[in-house]
Amino acid sequence: MNTFPDKLLIEARDASINLEMLAVDDLDRNIDGYLQPNWRTRRMVDSWRNYVLSNGKNTEADYLNLRTAYTETEGRSNKVFSDVLATHIRNLPYDMSSTMFSAYVQKPGEKGETTVTMVNGEDGEDDTADAWTKVINGAARHLELHGWWKSKVLVPDVIVKSLKKKIEDQLVKENGDAVQAAVEGKDGAPLQLKVGSRHTQNYEEMYEISSDPFLLSVVQAYMGVPPIFNTPVAFLNSFVKAKNAKALSDTAQLYHHDMHRLGFVKLFIYLTDVELHSGPHTLVRGTHRKRPSHLWADGRHTDEAIAAAGLASDETRITGKAGTVFLVDTSCLHKGAHPDSESRLMAQVQYTNSLFGKPIAQSDHKVEASLRSKNDEIHQVAALVRKYSMRSGVRFMQNFI
Repeated sequence: MNTFPDKLLIEARDASINLEMLAVDDLDRNIDGYLQPNWRTRRMVDSWRNYVLSNGKNTEADYLNLRTAYTETEGRSNKVFSDVLATHIRNLPYDMSSTMFSAYVQKPGEKGETTVTMVNGEDGEDDTADAWTKVINGAARHLELHGWWKSKVLVPDVIVKSLKKKIEDQLVKENGDAVQAAVEGKDGAPLQLKVGSRHTQNYEEMYEISSDPFLLSVVQAYMGVPPIFNTPVAFLNSFVKAKNAKALSDTAQLYHHDMHRLGFVKLFIYLTDVELHSGPHTLVRGTHRKRPSHLWADGRHTDEAIAAAGLASDETRITGKAGTVFLVDTSCLHKGAHPDSESRLMAQVQYTNSLFGKPIAQSDHKVEASLRSKNDEIHQVAALVRKYSMRSGVRFMQNFI
């Protein structure tokens, strides 16, 4: 194999990380003007600088500091750091001609329930260009206001079925008969079974969906930077009765917020039909922006605590057919509702604005690892990473190069 292109990819990955030094220097000069003086946010600047200088290495201490600063500043630290980053990273144009969500915009004369046309009328101009801008900005605005957005257009059935089969096969390989027991909600079955990123990073469907130019454009419009692909996983949630609150907490079925990176949006893909009785993703809209002070604390929160805070009326449950995709800023309070009578299968990917934060295993760098490994699985993933680096940019695949 010719390693020269791989070395170029690695150099481009490191250059992408080093570009974040512009934001670090900006924050170092101006942090007290951007935020009320806070010891932890000052340490966050130092930690981010160390992350850049080490070409992408995080420590557990720096990660804990980021989480604590988020709580102490009620989310403002991450918001400010993300806003500053967005002023120093150039946005990318995405070509909508290849999107699997093309039904959102139809050319004049075509039919469709989601038709949106805003024609400029200039000779030779794409007569759907303004329509895409309207849809993308509308989705990003919904994320900004409410913390979530759901696509009206489903992922093509052939992709959904293929991804579902790969996940189900891996679940059976790892868990045997426990998978069917979980699907049927039998007593003693596990509440949740997971396929981790070690396997899902081998599934091209995960890259194909998450690299769609429409989704990338929406996330970029929301975060202000081209997104990075991070932590692909899949979950099967059973409707078996939970024994106690700890069991719900351990399976993310109590309210909480995520905080692994500075800024992030999660892409969820339903692989089974999900109704109110089958464990819809549930969130408290707007809590990525504002919530009572005590609910900024790290940890889990019961439904009763949410109700006592006056937020019960803001609860949103996202249902949909298999193939439904939706985006959630999971810094908002959210949970997977516990299924009542039907199990749920779902895949997810995190889009992030930077990999500063939670430590990343060196083994995640598949392209780099492939230069010194004879492991077929590593080379298979590296081939996918190369493909989608070329399609969607080195920054998109930065985690895995």
